[in-house]
Amino acid sequence: MPFDEEEEKPINPKIGLRNVSSQKSIFENIPKKPSPEDFDKKVKEIQDRNSGYKQRAAELAVAFKKMIEDKTLVQNRNIFANELEKETLTKMIQLAVEINNDPNEQEGMGSLGWITLLLKTVLSQRDKINNLEYRIFHLEKKIDSDAFAEKIAKQLQAVDKKV
Repeated sequence: MPFDEEEEKPINPKIGLRNVSSQKSIFENIPKKPSPEDFDKKVKEIQDRNSGYKQRAAELAVAFKKMIEDKTLVQNRNIFANELEKETLTKMIQLAVEINNDPNEQEGMGSLGWITLLLKTVLSQRDKINNLEYRIFHLEKKIDSDAFAEKIAKQLQAVDKKV
């Protein structure tokens, strides 16, 4: 028979694990859990960075507010004031970029902080403009009134009598 020619090979069960050193383990790419000390260190670094951001933002916001409240006319400003404004704005932009690039912060948080400051400033300017417009309206009303004209006429008559 055709199958008779084959010799029966003894079945040897292999005992132990197969050596597969050429294959990578599926667990090699899984990051190891950090130790509690490493975790605490990372948390501390993130908190320090965030508090640094907040401190710098607060200082720059105060400087920006001073710039907005400055009543010096453009033609009366000196070169130092102009340079200080440019420097403050540059620092504000740098901080926004740093916060935006921080992987531990939400996207756009640096820009959003300054946008919020600008919106508050715009609302404050609106209130100031409305107040000034109201005062001008009432001054114009007083100037245009007949009573004002009568007072001027009386003053002119009094001056004419003295002359």
